This record gives sequence, C-alpha cells and structure tokens, in this order.
Amino acid sequence: MQGDKVRTFMTLGGQMISQRLRSGTTEERKLGAHLLLSEVLEYVIKGLGVIPEVNGHKITDPEAMQYNVPSDSKMAPLEMLDGLADVAYTMYWNALSFGVPLEEGYDLVCDNNLEKFVKLDGWQGGEVTLAPEQWHCGKAITWPNDVVTVNVVRVNADYYAVGKDVRRKVRKPSSFRSVKLEALVDAAA
Repeated sequence: MQGDKVRTFMTLGGQMISQRLRSGTTEERKLGAHLLLSEVLEYVIKGLGVIPEVNGHKITDPEAMQYNVPSDSKMAPLEMLDGLADVAYTMYWNALSFGVPLEEGYDLVCDNNLEKFVKLDGWQGGEVTLAPEQWHCGKAITWPNDVVTVNVVRVNADYYAVGKDVRRKVRKPSSFRSVKLEALVDAAA
C-alpha cells in the first residue's frame, strides 16, 4: 500500500492512525494544516517560483504561517475528503504537466523521513522517555534546540529514539541527512 511508510512514520512519531473518520484535537488539526500547507507553499514558492499574495501581503516563507482554530470551529469530513482528493489530483496534474518524477521522489522522501528516528541497536530499556543527559543515544546524537522530549518507541522488535518539539512535531536528529533528489531531476531533464 502506498501509505505503508507514512504509517510507520506515524507509529514511530506516536501519532494516531484512525480507521474511521474522527474529530481531531485542536493540536492535531493545527499540525495537519501546518504539515500540508507548508509543503504546498514550499512547492509553490521555492519550486514554481510563484509568490502568493493575500490581501496585498506576500507569502514568501512557508514556515511563517500561523495556524489558529477558533473555539467554535468544527471539522467537516465531507470537505476534508474533497479537499485532500483535490490536493492529490492537482499534485498529479502538476507532476504530469511539468514532468516531475513524483512517485520515485515520494518513495525517496518516505525512506528519508524514516531517518528522523534513531535506531537503537541492542536497546534493553523498553519504551521510555529519555532524560536529557541520555538524548545522545550512545551515538553522539544532538537534537535541535526546540526539542522538548526524546522518547524510545518500539516498532516490531526494534527500538527508536524520537525527538519532538512542543507541537509534538518529530524533529531531525544530527544523524539525519537531507534526501538526495538530484539524480531523479537530472534523469527527468
């Protein structure tokens, strides 16, 4: 299934995987909006070279967006499905229109995202929250300053260290290396 690597990421990240439509918490809703919109804006601003504008205000930094959930705001499952399906459709339209090797890139990005977790070979301590003095994981690992917790999570028989910020977003350890997409771009040119 196309989402298996994403499912593994979410399991390692301690994020809920729902089998049925459900209302998310305010924090989950904000995280979902942030993850989706920041990546779309990265494509638009950095990829296409288009600067969106809202009421005369130019949006030039995908990470500068603020996300608020009004207290009377409710989720609308039909609109969620329609919106995500339209995002997927327009994503493929863009890939086909501009000759972008989307599926190959997606596979590499999925593999790379799983590198945000530090595999703890031979770990015997079970699933725990590490004390800050243990965050190095015996591998000289460092984490960004915004990391507030590092947890050990088990998936199948393996244990992984997972660093998260205050929003519960998974953060990259010092061992993380950015995905290499240049060969795909060169081959598609």
